[in-house]
Amino acid sequence: MTEEAYEIDNLKKKDEDGSGGGKVEDGEEPRGERRARLGRQVWLVLQVAMAYVSLGATLTWPSPAISSLSADNSTLVGTEIVLNSAEKDMTGSLLYLGTLFGAWAAGWVVGKVGRRRSLQFLVVPYVAGWVITGLAPNTPILLIGRFILGVAGGGTTIAGYAFVIELPDVSIRGNMAALPTLGVVFGNLYTVALGYYVPWHYLCFLASFPALIFFISTFFLPESPSFLVIKGRRQQALQLLRRLRGKYANVEEEVSELERRNTLGSAGWRALLERDIIKRIGVVTMLFFLMQMGGNFVIMIYTARILENTGAAMDPDAVTAIVGTLRVAGTMGAVILLDRLGRRYCLIISHAINATCLALLGTYVYLADNAAPDDDTFRNLTWVPTVCVTLALFFCDLGVHPVPFIVSSEYFPTAIRASASSICISAGTIITFVTLQLYSPMQSFLTQAGLYWCYGATSLFGVIFCLVAVIETKGKAVG
Repeated sequence: MTEEAYEIDNLKKKDEDGSGGGKVEDGEEPRGERRARLGRQVWLVLQVAMAYVSLGATLTWPSPAISSLSADNSTLVGTEIVLNSAEKDMTGSLLYLGTLFGAWAAGWVVGKVGRRRSLQFLVVPYVAGWVITGLAPNTPILLIGRFILGVAGGGTTIAGYAFVIELPDVSIRGNMAALPTLGVVFGNLYTVALGYYVPWHYLCFLASFPALIFFISTFFLPESPSFLVIKGRRQQALQLLRRLRGKYANVEEEVSELERRNTLGSAGWRALLERDIIKRIGVVTMLFFLMQMGGNFVIMIYTARILENTGAAMDPDAVTAIVGTLRVAGTMGAVILLDRLGRRYCLIISHAINATCLALLGTYVYLADNAAPDDDTFRNLTWVPTVCVTLALFFCDLGVHPVPFIVSSEYFPTAIRASASSICISAGTIITFVTLQLYSPMQSFLTQAGLYWCYGATSLFGVIFCLVAVIETKGKAVG
């Protein structure tokens, strides 16, 4: 008997003896039962968030690795690696070029084999990418390893967010959707903290551990109930939803609504050309543009370089580790606020504060660079860059960073979610690649102060855009 046939047979037996929970029972769900049920949902999402720990570990690797290479550029195979300015930029930007390919591939794979199986496949490029990077004898091989890690990251973003959006109750979906960002932040902190003590090549092998742990956890994950519905596996979806929603929920109605929103007429790539869908893709893509041109990923990935260039008083690598810890707090704030304030207001608040921090940072750098040689005013203000960078990253984690990824899944029905999300994230990836690759040229053209002012102005525009164009999805069914 197949797994699906066994589950259907088991479900029929439960229905016959009255234990299937297909109908809504009278009364309100007891608080203890609700807590336990939601706790199970949180545990499942936390397992998926381990994939984002792997992603986070790849994102900030250039910050400690470039510092390590500057101190000792020998490899494990007896050669030496010397990175010029453009190649240092590529350690960050090539990751996102790989993400572009990973997101496009995942848009098809996730729709065919499901969220859970797609997540399992990701361990291969993660481990391969880290091994290639760690054993790299020269710069091209090192950059190839970074590209492969990007492929894994693109797949993680598509498969992971689809799962996280489709699994939990609507009332806690925003809280759960922030947990992947928390995973990214923990991954950032994991890499930066280890990189403070471990050489760049050994750091690669240690950074592969989260991917291996996540792979083991995938065997305890169910498939997404929404995916089961659109694949015609209705009974399996009902059985899973009864476990997730409890016996007081009308899961028949939820499944019927999913079926209604994902009829054959609304599936396939043709559905992506509908006017409303194109408009939503445009809004989400603009949110990714505002995130990147607001300096979020540039500051996150090149924290040590930026602090060193601005004359921060503390060791840049030590500050990077401290910043990683504070970003955990920022992301925890997002977990609390996304289902209270909503996605839109979290975006507005974080863009406004990010714009203020970067305007101050740009002003400090401009005044310090143009101060008279005998003016020692700024020697007593070297804490300003650290505070500005820290606050910018902290508040970006309340909205600027997590919300574009969340709405890239929430804005679209299940039947086209993976495809539409892959378009949005692929567009965001291209923007990220260009932004990271242009970091040094833009700094040369605009000056360091001008670059930060440019980022701040973009975030200021982001406040206006979010007020006018962003649709709130808090508490709404996504289909």
